[in-house]
Amino acid sequence: MRQMDKLTGQMDTIMKELDNSISLMDVRESEEIIQHLYNAKRIFLAGSGRSGLAIRAFANRLIHLGKTVFIVGDITTPSIEAEDVLFIGSGSGETSGLIVNAKKAKELGAVVILNTTNPKSSLGEIADYKLVINAANKETEVPSLQPMGSTFEQLSLLLYDAIVLEWIETFNQTHEQMKARHANLE
Repeated sequence: MRQMDKLTGQMDTIMKELDNSISLMDVRESEEIIQHLYNAKRIFLAGSGRSGLAIRAFANRLIHLGKTVFIVGDITTPSIEAEDVLFIGSGSGETSGLIVNAKKAKELGAVVILNTTNPKSSLGEIADYKLVINAANKETEVPSLQPMGSTFEQLSLLLYDAIVLEWIETFNQTHEQMKARHANLE
């Protein structure tokens, strides 16, 4: 029982940290981002490491919302085009492969959206739109109980789910419509 009390206390501390970071988030461009995602012919998503795992979860929900979605680097991902959106999740904004992808997407006329903790990063300079999470990443000294970029990754998942909920409301999607698009080969 004592170990469970300790774990519950740790989770409570994490929740307080997340709550504090949420209150400091900069989502001024969120309306335009939701519109670009909605109007995009196709959405390409990219992230590395644990940020990449969070972006994959977002890709799954976008598919449930009826969008054509690809994960950059998957073997079945086609060429990006001008009518497309590249959505990148990168806490540091300095992941070299993601910078190359963002530059290429811009060169081809695609819109680049960045979710980051570092809006002044290399990716921040390239991106057309940014969602800024005020949290520690693996390269900052922002105080955090959690190791490296855990806060960013957790808040990214929450942010992506909030975008999905906003999309459901704004564009009159239903849970039944989403469920009909859920994978049936499992």
